Amino acid sequence: AEQAGKLLDFTQKLDITLLDNVVSAMYTAEGEQQRVAQEVLTRLKEHPDAWTRVDTILEFSSNQQTKYYALQILENVIKTRWKVLPRTQCEGIKKYIVGLIIKTSSDASTMEKEKVYVGKLNMIL
Repeated sequence: AEQAGKLLDFTQKLDITLLDNVVSAMYTAEGEQQRVAQEVLTRLKEHPDAWTRVDTILEFSSNQQTKYYALQILENVIKTRWKVLPRTQCEGIKKYIVGLIIKTSSDASTMEKEKVYVGKLNMIL
C-alpha cells in the first residue's frame, strides 16, 4: 500500500513498473490488496495533473490494461476540463493522439493486435 501511494507523489518521476503492478493487482488480486489498488488508481485518476503523465504511461508501459487506464485519464480530462485548459495544451494533446494513432496504425500486425486500443484513441480524439 505504501509503495502504491508513491504513484500519487507528483514530485517524483512516475514508476511505470509500479503502476503496471498496481493495475495488475486491481484485476487479479483479491481482498485488501485489490481494494488498495482500486483506491490508489481512483485517486491518481482524479488528480488534476494526472493527465500530464499519460504520454509517459502510453510510451513506456507494456501492459494493455495500464494503457487503457491512461486513456481513461485522458478521456476524463477532455470531458471535464477541456474548456479550461490552455489552447496550446489542447492542441498538444490532439497532436499527440493523432501521432499515436498513426504510429499504431502504420504496421498491419500491430494494428490488428491493437484494434481496440486504436478505437479508444479515435473515440478520445
